[in-house]
Amino acid sequence: MDESDFSVFKKSSKKKHDKADATTCNNTTAAHTADDLIPEFEKNVIVSIPTDEDEYRVDNPHIGIALIFNHKEVKGEKQRAGTEKDRDDMQATLLKFGFDVRVYNDLTFAEVTETLKATSKEDHSQNDCLVVVVMSHGLEGKVYARDMAYPVERLWNPFLGQNCKSLIDKPKLFFIQACRGENLEKPVTYTRFAPMSRALDATPAKPQPVTYAIPNTADILVMYSTFEKYYSFRNVENGSWFIQTFCEVFNHAAATTALSEKGAELLRLLTAINRLVAYDYQSNAKVEALNQMKEMPNFMSTLTKTFYLHVKKPKP
Repeated sequence: MDESDFSVFKKSSKKKHDKADATTCNNTTAAHTADDLIPEFEKNVIVSIPTDEDEYRVDNPHIGIALIFNHKEVKGEKQRAGTEKDRDDMQATLLKFGFDVRVYNDLTFAEVTETLKATSKEDHSQNDCLVVVVMSHGLEGKVYARDMAYPVERLWNPFLGQNCKSLIDKPKLFFIQACRGENLEKPVTYTRFAPMSRALDATPAKPQPVTYAIPNTADILVMYSTFEKYYSFRNVENGSWFIQTFCEVFNHAAATTALSEKGAELLRLLTAINRLVAYDYQSNAKVEALNQMKEMPNFMSTLTKTFYLHVKKPKP
């Protein structure tokens, strides 16, 4: 957000359901027997077995599809000035890795939903991963399309294992630049006399030619520009703190570690984004309530293995 977005949270918050909310079950469900409620595939015997694989396969010819949903105009809200820079910089960064980048501007909720569903029906078997980026206004648990707000889980539901078979056991990465509430992140200080270091030792394992049973929600990572219930900052000229730092970190990786045989380890890159936004940025706003504030990106992960990004040739 920039200081002009402060009015987003001035409105009265009426509890109501919209068409993007999950629908409730009707009472006829209670009349079903227990067997009726068990899907046919769940009646089959499934045996879970362990795996020694600790890295996602990255030997596919393509790195994958990247969707960018950019929202400058949102009905009833302040225009998101500066978002064009975020959109263009993000597109340029993802192209450096060879992603099939598809940019969408100011789509309605129905159009966002249709785009996600259509992408989930594509064949991703030759891709390493999927990336979805959303830049918009937001509220706690929701993000805005052009015409309405919708629950953030609508972004990844089409790509859950049961809905997109060709992305099973592949990272599905979601990056959301949006406010998540009304709180402001205030700074705290500390003193340290000696830096700490840490080394990671990842040993690759050979793939096992067996069938595994994993959760439907496995292999998803969602990174937010700010902590839950907090503001997210955006400069009207230079773009948002989060997206610009993302591009800085990933651009450097695309020119260095992602070109190596091992690749650039995803969580190291995301932790670097967290660190840079947390340490390097502080608001300097005309509105006193928004001045000298901080921002803390964070991510939720159900990734089950280490993911190394590589620069690859784009899909023709």
